[in-house]
Amino acid sequence: MKYIIALLICLPLTAQAYFRLDPAPPHTEKVEFKKLFTDMPDTTWHFLKRSFARDSIPGWALILTTSWATYYYDADIYEGTQRTGRRWGLSNFDKTRTVWKVGQYDILRLPSDTNSALYFLGDGWLHLGTAAAMLGTGYFGDHVRPYNTGLQLFHGMTISTVVSQIIKRSTGREVPSDRTEPRGKWRPFPSPKAYDANTAKYDAIPSGHIMTATLVFTIIRGNYPEHNWWLFPTEIIYLSALGFSMVNNGVHWVSDYPLGIAIGYMIGKSSLRMGRQKDFENEQKEARNWNLVPSFSSEGVPTINAVKAF
Repeated sequence: MKYIIALLICLPLTAQAYFRLDPAPPHTEKVEFKKLFTDMPDTTWHFLKRSFARDSIPGWALILTTSWATYYYDADIYEGTQRTGRRWGLSNFDKTRTVWKVGQYDILRLPSDTNSALYFLGDGWLHLGTAAAMLGTGYFGDHVRPYNTGLQLFHGMTISTVVSQIIKRSTGREVPSDRTEPRGKWRPFPSPKAYDANTAKYDAIPSGHIMTATLVFTIIRGNYPEHNWWLFPTEIIYLSALGFSMVNNGVHWVSDYPLGIAIGYMIGKSSLRMGRQKDFENEQKEARNWNLVPSFSSEGVPTINAVKAF
């Protein structure tokens, strides 16, 4: 069972190869801080446009196929994962403990056992801390790459949170721990009051934890391609551990993951353009310009050919 679960969690990552996005030009100077906010419309539009472009069809086909296949076996996978967790000595419940509370709201919860430590891999504080560390390192050390990476992380997390909330509130799927049907009942478009009063009844898909973790890895890998040889395997292990823990404690179904991974990856790639749209535009303009290419005629006479890309 544990090997099947790991495979089902990792499979959607292979869809990344089918989403054709422009490569990010290398950083040359720090991005203006204001672009963290002013570039949000452009990044959102680029995400939507590229997500539904014709050359993204193979990626979405794999995502949809994986989602359907895992949805069909969701109940069995959930029950099998919890049995595996108990066999490994892991709790089947989230045992993170509140250490900071403001009024009735829990601000910071920290893990208290192994399973909650795995669940904490997807916690917002960990992702925000990563972004803040990158931004601070770049700002105080006057380093371009970590500074821009930190800005892009905050930028992408803001956009992905909005997208995730729209989908969650539109689909209204029950999480495993609160299910009233074997694979969770769907209650599309709950009222804001109903959603806030009992969020677990409506917010299963997509997994925000998986989505944000994917986004963070995508942006870091995009800015540090020379480290991709170990960052990408680490991402697979990281998402697998996080994904297992969330099914084990009844927070998510496995079929909640493929869409979360896709959204995190696509918004992450789009966020890499933040503050550098002109670089992409210049590259596209250069591709459309005439170019002079030296050549030889059939008689061996040197010639100059004018070539224009369309």
